[in-house]
Amino acid sequence: MSVQKKPSRERKAGRWAARLMQSVRAVLAARPEADPDNVRHTLILLEQLPLERLRRSLTRGRALAQRK
Repeated sequence: MSVQKKPSRERKAGRWAARLMQSVRAVLAARPEADPDNVRHTLILLEQLPLERLRRSLTRGRALAQRK
């Protein structure tokens, strides 16, 4: 019986997620009052280029404004 290996993309995603959670835990150790979801989201955003963050924020803002 052969053991199937995960595709490279899945392995990379798993390693990235593990590093992210390690960083979240480090921030929470220094700032236990912080919201874990906000910390995680902020760390993810910091990995993006500033123009990409701006584009996504504007898109989200427009979508929220249209719902009202």
